[in-house]
Amino acid sequence: MNTADFLYEVGALKRTARTGWALARLPNRESVADHSFRTAVIAMTLAAMSGADPDRAATLALLHDLPEARLGDMHHLTRRYLDEPKPFRRVIDDQTENLPPPVREAIRSRAAQWLDQETAEARLARDADTLDSLLHVRESLADRPDLRERWEEYLSAAVTTEAGRTMMAEIRATDPDAWWPRTVST
Repeated sequence: MNTADFLYEVGALKRTARTGWALARLPNRESVADHSFRTAVIAMTLAAMSGADPDRAATLALLHDLPEARLGDMHHLTRRYLDEPKPFRRVIDDQTENLPPPVREAIRSRAAQWLDQETAEARLARDADTLDSLLHVRESLADRPDLRERWEEYLSAAVTTEAGRTMMAEIRATDPDAWWPRTVST
């Protein structure tokens, strides 16, 4: 595998649907790449809010689902039955094996940081992962308030950082459509 092969593999995430939403019967499905993009922006925002490194947090969030190019998206119910995080480390090692050493080590070290959850940036990126799902639920289930509330409670319990809890409260208090009318100039 060369660098171009790796980039083509990363592109597979644009075609990899997130499976948890189908299981939950959400009509608004997204790809893993869709999810990773907004998760990276959320992680950058949370890190800036809390004095952590926004670039590192965004990078961790951007790369967090890279193994899903080979494993497919595995929702939380599936992950209960796996020996996590061992398979993810093996996939990252395999994916990056033939990359130039500086690229290989940059990706592997960030993947390890994500999996180990020992830094502020990793914990903020994990919260960003959850907050993106919270945003998606609120966008997708506006017409099903009981189900939306159950999902919100479930996801909210996974947010662990102060910045993440602050953002979670703001998300829950904000209508998903409130942003756009204010942006249109008259």
